[in-house]
Amino acid sequence: MNDAKPVFIADSCIGGLSVINTLWQARRASHAVFLADYAINPLGVKDEPAIAEVVSRWLSLAEEHSDTLIIACNTLSIRYRHLSQSGATPPGLKQIVSMVECFEAMVGIEAERLANKKVLVIGTEYTASQTLYLDLLRAAVPGIHANAIAASDLERKVARFQPGPLGLGEGLGQAIRSADVVVLACTCFPIILDELKSMFPDVIFLDPGAYCAELLYPSSVTGQKQLRIAVTGNIVATKLVTSFAENYLNADSIIT
Repeated sequence: MNDAKPVFIADSCIGGLSVINTLWQARRASHAVFLADYAINPLGVKDEPAIAEVVSRWLSLAEEHSDTLIIACNTLSIRYRHLSQSGATPPGLKQIVSMVECFEAMVGIEAERLANKKVLVIGTEYTASQTLYLDLLRAAVPGIHANAIAASDLERKVARFQPGPLGLGEGLGQAIRSADVVVLACTCFPIILDELKSMFPDVIFLDPGAYCAELLYPSSVTGQKQLRIAVTGNIVATKLVTSFAENYLNADSIIT
């Protein structure tokens, strides 16, 4: 990889910052460009053609800035898995890491701990409606009892900086309470991980994004943590995203 190029991380909201946080904790991707593509949020309720169009646009934008793309959105990652299987990979990108690959890495590393456990995958409506994550778990983990549930309202609350308590609702709250392990299959959810742990102290929470650093090609880029942020749409102001990123990431330099 060309060390002069930053890593391009794209998401439909601020969730991708949780992936950047894990990368920086692992001393990876110190120079990054983050696209918070709010213009297409909420993505998890859109149909397949609309999601496929966003995938194509993100790939094109990534080629303009980098040779490495991290698709920090589970909805887009699942859709990209379908596209990549048909050979739709841009030649200008040397590496594309999706949340599906992070999920696979998590399953491989945590398989023994997940064996014979009740595992709940929470994500957007689209993510929860797809069988991919459950199939990966059931294929690799003996005795697992895996289910998925949509938590689009929770994603929206975090993504749009809505104030007040999380308000999980009886259905989601009961589902989490009944699980041994909850997989946070939306990159917004690790941002509220401390709150979730406080509400459900007996549940183990796993963040697939935390396994992203192990998948990136080796790079000699070190030094100050620099992040360029681009925000689309009018749902959330760029200033609000930047202010949050400064506090959440403790970056040396953030520019828009």
